Amino acid sequence: ILDGDGRIVAVLAGRPANKDWNEVNAAAANAMAETQQRCTFSPSGITHRRGRYHSLSTGISYGGGQQIPANLAHGKENRNELDRLLRNPAIKRLAGFGSSALAFYAPKLYRHFSHNIQALVEHHPHLSMNFTNSIFPAATFNFGPQVTTFEHTDPRNIAYGLCDVHALGSFDPKAGGHLILFDLKIAVEFPSGSTAQIPSAILRHGNAAIQPGETRFSFTQYFAGGLIRWVRYGFRGLAELRVLDPHLKQRLDKEDGERWRWGLSFFSKLTELEGDRCPLLKRKVTDWELPGT
Repeated sequence: ILDGDGRIVAVLAGRPANKDWNEVNAAAANAMAETQQRCTFSPSGITHRRGRYHSLSTGISYGGGQQIPANLAHGKENRNELDRLLRNPAIKRLAGFGSSALAFYAPKLYRHFSHNIQALVEHHPHLSMNFTNSIFPAATFNFGPQVTTFEHTDPRNIAYGLCDVHALGSFDPKAGGHLILFDLKIAVEFPSGSTAQIPSAILRHGNAAIQPGETRFSFTQYFAGGLIRWVRYGFRGLAELRVLDPHLKQRLDKEDGERWRWGLSFFSKLTELEGDRCPLLKRKVTDWELPGT
């Protein structure tokens, strides 16, 4: 999906050409369904502003009162189940495809993510990535069994970033489950096993309901904007930065118009995409940049 200047601002990445992708999709959905049965959920994990379905998030986060970046905390049983899910080969395939799709369609953004996450985990070795084959530091499992998201944005995600969304389950994509991008006034079929990447922090989105008796799950990956700010501020929070140098924040964050243009620069134009990929292809691949489908 392109803006008026030809920038790629959202991606309907579809699915890889692997012949076993239907089996991978089914295995991932089954793993999520089994995990849901073994987990416990707080009221906020069942009914929340995004919808009415079971949901758990995992990975590296910063914001919402956290003093420093940390891995999201869970009780022992839920933590064990989430770790089991993260080790599941089918889930890892989904994560790897999403990361590869970001590198393919948004290579400048991918390099920006890579630079920041590498600096973050080197400075804070206690932090643990969800996957070795994905650049995204956090993920959410929306268990369903009939995931229908309300119109919403995800304001804690990086404003100029793309969020990775995978649809899973057994449903008729022509009758329901459509991805709705309210600000763009479009709705697109979003079949099970498919992937989309959208700027979820600023673009209002949701999905259509599916039919009775059908199942739909979703798996999302994302990058909290607070992590980028933490690295940019010299591995410190806003309050500490203001004490150390009250003028430095303004210089780091740039003026409003300049900051807006800077964020926009990470979106590749379709006519420049091939050239934007070249620096990425020449770089040494780190553990979390391994292509994976």
